[in-house]
Amino acid sequence: LLENKNVILFEEHKNLGPRRCSGIVSRRIEKLIDLPKYLVEREVEYAILRCGKTYSEIKINSLVLDKERLEDFLLRKARKKVEVKFEKVNEIIESHENVIIKTEQNKYKSKYIVGCDGPNSVVRRTFLNSLPKNFYFGKFCYSREKPTDCHEIFFDSKYSDLFAWIAPRRNKVEYGVICERNLSNYYNNFLKDRKPKIIEEGFGVVPVNFFKYSFSKGILIGNACAQVKPLTGGGIIYGLIASKIAAEEFEKEKPNFFEYERRCKSIFEKEIKLQLLFRKFYSKLSDRKKEKLLKAFAKEH
Repeated sequence: LLENKNVILFEEHKNLGPRRCSGIVSRRIEKLIDLPKYLVEREVEYAILRCGKTYSEIKINSLVLDKERLEDFLLRKARKKVEVKFEKVNEIIESHENVIIKTEQNKYKSKYIVGCDGPNSVVRRTFLNSLPKNFYFGKFCYSREKPTDCHEIFFDSKYSDLFAWIAPRRNKVEYGVICERNLSNYYNNFLKDRKPKIIEEGFGVVPVNFFKYSFSKGILIGNACAQVKPLTGGGIIYGLIASKIAAEEFEKEKPNFFEYERRCKSIFEKEIKLQLLFRKFYSKLSDRKKEKLLKAFAKEH
């Protein structure tokens, strides 16, 4: 989106980084990006919600993306429009007029900076010197087995303080857990009961709760500023929306970074607040109460 600007994109990993995200998104993504069909591993139309022996089936409209191919696709598009440096940013220094970016190889000067650098954002630490209020931790694996045609979501307290899941992929099945604490215990409990044939594993950290999106010299996007849904930990769509708003600000002669933050929060804030309230309510439920909720939900659907 910034192809008409003088931009350098710093990417630490030449072949992109380790697997951090399972890439399960709603079809809203198709309104935000021209998605090639080869990036879609599976289209899933319903999910089964489970707790104990109780379950409920719901209709959904989601896509399972090959996240690595998606990142590669976006990077290749970016390289046609802007300069890309495969260098790790070690330090950022703010001067009166500019921002100085120091990598392992070189030093660069810029008028503005955009931090799309994840939960441990060096941009955020430099300009805001603070952390998001909460973090979720996720771990997942792929199992070489025949996939079904639905997602399964598990709310049992022995599997997670949030949820665990099974998701169909192109020619394998994904097993995962996302939680606020005790990740190893939850993950091991889940896999012990499901017994997948593990061929690959991934791990990710997701910042949650409200956070500043802007500062005098630039902005943050995505996990760098917790643009994430508190109920699922998903942030791909929020990040794409924020990117479009950011690009519109950079088209102005003098970008207003606080206006970028205001516009983003006008879209995300209500949804995030509601999900945080539900998350607080959910954290107090016993498995028995979760089962009652699922039974009531099943009757309604």
